[in-house]
Order: sequence, then structure tokens, then C-alpha cells
Amino acid sequence: MNIGRNNKEAFYAAGLFLVWPFLAFYTALLNRKKSWAKNICWAFVAFFGFTFAIGTENQSADIVRYIAGYQSLHNVQMTFASAAEYLSFEENKDIVRPFISLVLSRITDHPAALTLTYGIVFGFFFSRNMWYVLERLEDKIKPVTMLLIGCFFLVIPIWDMNGFRMWTAAHIFLYGALPYLCEGKRNGVIIAALSILVHFSFIVPVLVLGVYMVVGNWLAVYFGLFISTFFIAEIDLRAFNDFVEAYAPLSLQEHTAGYRGETYVEEYRRGDTDTVWYANYYTKVLSWSVMGFLVVLFLKGRGFFRENRYWLNLYSFTLVLYSVANILSTIPSGGRFIAVANLFSLALIILYIHSRPRDLMMKRFIWVAVPALLLYIVVAIRIGLYSMSATSIIGNPVVAFFTAGDNISLNDVMRMIL
Repeated sequence: MNIGRNNKEAFYAAGLFLVWPFLAFYTALLNRKKSWAKNICWAFVAFFGFTFAIGTENQSADIVRYIAGYQSLHNVQMTFASAAEYLSFEENKDIVRPFISLVLSRITDHPAALTLTYGIVFGFFFSRNMWYVLERLEDKIKPVTMLLIGCFFLVIPIWDMNGFRMWTAAHIFLYGALPYLCEGKRNGVIIAALSILVHFSFIVPVLVLGVYMVVGNWLAVYFGLFISTFFIAEIDLRAFNDFVEAYAPLSLQEHTAGYRGETYVEEYRRGDTDTVWYANYYTKVLSWSVMGFLVVLFLKGRGFFRENRYWLNLYSFTLVLYSVANILSTIPSGGRFIAVANLFSLALIILYIHSRPRDLMMKRFIWVAVPALLLYIVVAIRIGLYSMSATSIIGNPVVAFFTAGDNISLNDVMRMIL
């Protein structure tokens, strides 16, 4: 009886998606426990990819370079030998993105085909990660949990397929690591390791996971390491480069050379003084809030963690990963690992706050954190307007077929109107 009802609901949800994908996605959130909900989310992310808009603010983004390279491949005759040579080029540091471009370019050079493919791949892991947490929330979701879920969706949001390599790798790593940490599924380690094929830098979190598996849970030690990284202003670049050149594989040295150059690092550390204040601080206030939650969890919840192995696994690994991310955040592009650490942290915080009674310290900290969480959500959505088109929100697959490749970002629409 329930199977028939679920099939009927899935059919209606698919029908609604064909009429209005955004409303179908919203309906999936409201019905998070249904088996079809995560697939509607996946379909919506793919649809978002198909209707992806490259706004004027995104002209220097990775996606522009990816599309240009993919389109140039379309006019190149390829044999198996030349295809293998292309995939082995040094500039193709990872295998997945050039492989997608190569295969797809044999069929078409339409940019929407590439962004749709990115949406399909990115969307699968994104939807599974979001629903891994949502499906474990019992009873009615509380307001603060809703805010945290909003941040969880927006740490590496669907428009981050703009930087397909890094952020798809992040979701693949989370997709493998969460089941391993929370359920002991060892095949999750293999899936997490596959993230290196999407972005070479994920050798760092994979190594962190490997070291954690060997060392085990030492909560007090990891917490002390986590706290100590707050006081690292910046890495000694010369010592860091000496370490990389002494111990890292040659291929990794070559891949990271551009990020470790002294001139590049100095420019990064000076920052961009022309951006508005909220663009500089919205990610920082989220990280400060997340770090605060992790501190409160240690002070008030460590007894619970010690008695519950899988909770302890997730908390311990999160502390180690955040410690490494804090250290790497002082060099260019290293700060991107903070977003990865925030994904794990928010998964832990959401599940803990929703399922555990709140003590006075947690209640007080929530009141302090709420404005920061709201600021992050508002600014993150505002940034999403650079890649979001009107078709993404009010269109459907039929409309998208006619606007494919010509979508205008909502940010550019607003600039025209205002």
C-alpha cells in the first residue's frame, strides 16, 4: 500500500517538475523523508546547470575557461591516441573535467550541454549529501535548525558548479566520508579518495582521513590542536615550500607551484580592498559561528560524544580537518578547505542541536550566532544571483530549451532595471 502511494507521489512530483522545477524542489524539501525527494533535488540542480547564466561579474570565472576549452575541442579531430595524449597533458591536472569535455565535444559544442552535464554530476553528490542529513532529522524542524540547514545548503551551493573541479570534489569527499564516519561503511573511504581524480588538492583531506583512521579518536588532543590553529597568523612560506619540495611527489610540486609563489601569496594576503564589507566578512562570520558551536559542543557535550562512537568519529575528524584547513587558509586557495570543513561541521551541528537537549550555554550561543547565520544566508543567495537566471526560478524544461545558452543572470537583470 505504501509502495503504491510513494510511486503515485513520485509521479506527481515528476509532473510538477516538468511544469515548475523550482516549486518541485521546494516541495521535495517539505517532504524530505520521501524516497523521491532527493531525486527531485538532483533533477533541479541539473536543470539549474542547463539554465546557468554567466553574468558580467563571472567573466573571469573558471566556467568561462572550461566552456572555451570544451568548444575549441569540438573542432579538433581526435583518435584514441590523440585523446589519450590530451588527457595526459600537464595542464589537465585532474582526469574528470577534461574527460567530460573531450567526450561531450565529440557530440556538440553548445555551452548549455556542458553546464547541464556539470549539473548532473554535481547535483547527484550535492543532493545525496543534503539528504543524508535531512533524512535523519526526526519530528518538526526547529527555527535555528532551519537556519543551519540553510547554511549547509549554501556552504558549497549549486551555483558553485561554476568552479566544477574543486566543489564537485568537495561533495564527493563528503559523500564518501560521512557514511564511513557515521556508520562505519568502509567503502566510503574509497569513494572519498576518488575526489582526487576531480581535483588534485583533495589529496590533503584524503590524507587527513587516512591519518585519522590510523590514529583514531583522541578528542581532547584534537580539540587542543583545533584551538591552537586560531593563533596561526600565517604560514612561513619559505619553510612550507622547503617541506613540499623535500617530501611531496614531483607531480604535486608542479601542480601547486603557482599557488606557492611568493608574489602570488603576498597579493593574496593583502586581499581585495575594493569589495564591500559584507563580501569580505560573510564567510568569516559563518566560520566564527561554526567554530563557536564546536567549542560549545566540546565544553558541554564531550561526555555524550565519548559514549557514542559514531558521533565521536564525526566530531573528532571534523576537528582535525578544521585544524588543517585553518593552517592552509593562510596561503592562496588553501582557504577553500574551510568550506569543506564547514560542511562536516554543519552536518554535525545540525544533527546534534536537533536531537539533543540544549543547555544554557548552547541556548545563549545560538542567540549570538543567529545574526551571523542570517547574514551568511542573505549574502550567499545574493552572490548566487550572478549565476542564477530567471528561467532557473520561474521557467521549466520547455522554456529552458529555447533559452539555453542565452540566459541572463538575475544580477544583470536587476542592474538593467535599477
